[in-house]
Amino acid sequence: MTPIAIRGALAVLALGMAAPVVAQGTFQTLDPSYGGETARRGFYGGFALSGEAAYRDADLLDRVQPGEPAPPDLSLSARLDYALMPQVDLALVADLTGAAENGRMGLSWVVVKPYWYNEGTDYAIRLAVDPVSEGGLGFRQTDVAFLSTTALSPTVTSDLSLGLRRLRTGYSDAVPTAVELGEDGEPVVPDIRINVGSEALVRSRLVGQSVRGSWGYNILFDPAGSRLAFGLMAEAADYSILQSEDVAFSEGDAAAEESSDRVRSAVGWARAGVEFSRPSYQLAPFVSVPVMTWADVQGTEVRHGPRFQKLRVGLRVTLR
Repeated sequence: MTPIAIRGALAVLALGMAAPVVAQGTFQTLDPSYGGETARRGFYGGFALSGEAAYRDADLLDRVQPGEPAPPDLSLSARLDYALMPQVDLALVADLTGAAENGRMGLSWVVVKPYWYNEGTDYAIRLAVDPVSEGGLGFRQTDVAFLSTTALSPTVTSDLSLGLRRLRTGYSDAVPTAVELGEDGEPVVPDIRINVGSEALVRSRLVGQSVRGSWGYNILFDPAGSRLAFGLMAEAADYSILQSEDVAFSEGDAAAEESSDRVRSAVGWARAGVEFSRPSYQLAPFVSVPVMTWADVQGTEVRHGPRFQKLRVGLRVTLR
């Protein structure tokens, strides 16, 4: 593909996968940006296409009550990397979990990542923006991270990443009090901008910030760069979940009720993986285990030590 064709494909992909805003969960963990990430470019030539599938117990805090919908345990994602400049990459990250369940595919992040090298250490700055998050009251959901990769010996390297994320997403998810079925038998979802009849529309916004980081070592075992990777990941977050319920008594006459929940959380993970690299592809199975979990939701604390029953296993495949 020519550079012009690749730029066109990136633009079409970004527009085509932009989905309606979806309120995020109350405990996000193991963001793919910090799992096994290095400050070195992981592909050769103009672009690379990656897919990742992982299975884990999504209810990390054991807070889902009987009868409540549980988040999916299987996560699927795709990533398209493009060498925008010799030392700058552009990437699109898509969440495919919704596509597997209901046919909806959402663009999660647009990433710009410049690289440089100085005295035996690779450095990178990653700027990631969530293009479908709500930005009307400020910046869209944004993640800025600093990364470094240091060669300790010909076969051992060390990775470090530290980032700050601004959480801001919602409103979404209109919930009618009574489900109306259309002629095709499918539920009729009302437009969240219109209040008609006696429907209650519940909308959620998540606002806050989190600090995330990872640190680990890599043992190279062949000239192609294949490696064994071991590391630790950590995340600390402080955010509020704002909910607004609009009840329409008649057209043009509505009442609104608002509530908010403050959530503070921290989680630490131990991660191990193998990256089998060849010039045209890469296979990377991995496993992560939560070694510490803490959360405070409206004064109710949840604490856990290592829990192997909550481990996460996955596989990333990259074509480059």
